[in-house]
Amino acid sequence: METSLYSDYKPNTVYVIYIVARPEKVWAALTEADFTEKYFFGRHVNSDWKIGSTWSMAKPDGALDVQGKVLESDPPRRLVLSWRVESMEELRHLPDTVVTYQIDSLGEVARLTMTESHSPTLDPKYLEGGRKGWPMILSGLKSLLETGHALPEFDRSG
Repeated sequence: METSLYSDYKPNTVYVIYIVARPEKVWAALTEADFTEKYFFGRHVNSDWKIGSTWSMAKPDGALDVQGKVLESDPPRRLVLSWRVESMEELRHLPDTVVTYQIDSLGEVARLTMTESHSPTLDPKYLEGGRKGWPMILSGLKSLLETGHALPEFDRSG
């Protein structure tokens, strides 16, 4: 699948975090279920992470939550995915989102830039979920890689 299919998409949400970890470890945290279940609200990712392959994310009970295609894969530097939320009827029929993970090595630190790009036709009200969720997810990833522990359970509504 080509990223040109999404050429009119514009980045709506961008987060940059710095993690005391090598890029290979950050890549593993993004692409291995043993990691994602610890910081991504119990979700498990699944794919071979090759360009054109499908990928999916399942909830702790095994129900499909998100799926898409691998648009770009350059371990351990760059991963670009189409992203469709399947677990919520209201979101299931929206245009795909494109999520880009760019991992840059800065010596003993990796810079992870996560970009969420959307169709220009998407109603802005749908951006709020990602804008609330991504900071918690990325903070959990950083904590897990730096301390060995993801964030403890906390009130996510605030």
